Amino acid sequence: MQNVRCKKMLALTQAIDDFYCAFSEVKVPRHIDGCPCCIDNKRIPHLLSTPLRALSSEDLASYASSALLTVGDVSDYLFFLPRILEISILDESWWPDIEVTARAIHSTQLHAWPSHRRNALVTLLNAVIQNVIEAKACWQIDGWLCAIARMELDVRPYLAMIEKDSAAVLHYFEDNAEDLKYGKLHNAFWELPNAGHDIIVQWFKSDAISAVPFQAYGYIV
Repeated sequence: MQNVRCKKMLALTQAIDDFYCAFSEVKVPRHIDGCPCCIDNKRIPHLLSTPLRALSSEDLASYASSALLTVGDVSDYLFFLPRILEISILDESWWPDIEVTARAIHSTQLHAWPSHRRNALVTLLNAVIQNVIEAKACWQIDGWLCAIARMELDVRPYLAMIEKDSAAVLHYFEDNAEDLKYGKLHNAFWELPNAGHDIIVQWFKSDAISAVPFQAYGYIV
């Protein structure tokens, strides 16, 4: 089991490195425009002069929280995105939550990205979900699945991963149980209509998945 866990971590580390590589041709921005209420203009030179992987969570928090709303544009966001995602993966307490970052990623017209970047993102998300399941960090599933759906990526491959682990299914169900009876998911970041949201709701109602909470404590979805 420990060897499997190590392999998952190595796969995640490699996927992060590959994501950086996929965006390596994005040039350092010359400047960043932003509302002074949302980002301290005195910090912008530090963002532009510090090596990308040396930027701390504190350095990027204000920028990442407001990116493509009141701060920055697509070109500078794509430069910082590898580090933003790396911090999101490694520091679950960081703000912005991954669902906020997903909104920004969607705003970059993700489906128009070059194929090597889209593939790198999908590979990274695969590694994240696999690692979350293997690490028994099931409380992270809800946020990541909401984020994937907000990017308008297909959630079904990730649901298939979760389905293989009954503990992961049960934890994900418990996070949404109160709202599922109304045909909704609990996460406050959902903006409906959303195709991924509806797929997840139907997945919970499927025979294979609804059997898990029923077997655990007789709950019928």
